[in-house]
Amino acid sequence: MEARITDILHRFELKSTPVRVEVLALMLRTTSAMSHNAITEALGPNANMDKVTLYRTLNVFTEKGILHRIPTEDRNWLYAVSPDLDSSTHNHSLPHAHFVCDECEKVFCLPVNEPVPVIELPTPGYVMKSQEIVIHGHCPTCHD
Repeated sequence: MEARITDILHRFELKSTPVRVEVLALMLRTTSAMSHNAITEALGPNANMDKVTLYRTLNVFTEKGILHRIPTEDRNWLYAVSPDLDSSTHNHSLPHAHFVCDECEKVFCLPVNEPVPVIELPTPGYVMKSQEIVIHGHCPTCHD
C-alpha cells in the first residue's frame, strides 16, 4: 500500500506528507464515499491533523483528481477515490453513477459502461454545469 500511495502522490505532483499519506491510505481502503466527519472518526483521535488541515487535504486531492466530491441531499460533501485513479489516461471527470443505500446511507461509485444519457435542456438560457446519476436501493449488507 505504501508504494501505491507514494506513486499516486508522485503522479499528481504532490509532496508526501504524513497527513496526505494517512488520508489517502484511509480513502484507498474504503469501499464507500465518506463525509469529512466520517473521515475524522475513521482516522481516530491520534491523527496528527485538525479539521482545517483535513479540509485542505481533501480539497487538494479533489482539485488534483485523486478524490471526487459527491453532493448530499443535506448540502454536504462525501469524498471517494476517483473511479479511474489507476488508469494511465486519468480523467477525473470520467462519467460514473452513485448508488445510495437507503438503509445504511452509504454511497458507492458505479462505472457507467455506456454513454451517459444526454438530457436536453430548455432553450434559451439554460446551461448545464454537471450531471449526476443517483440510484437508490439497498446494499448487500442491508438487503434482506
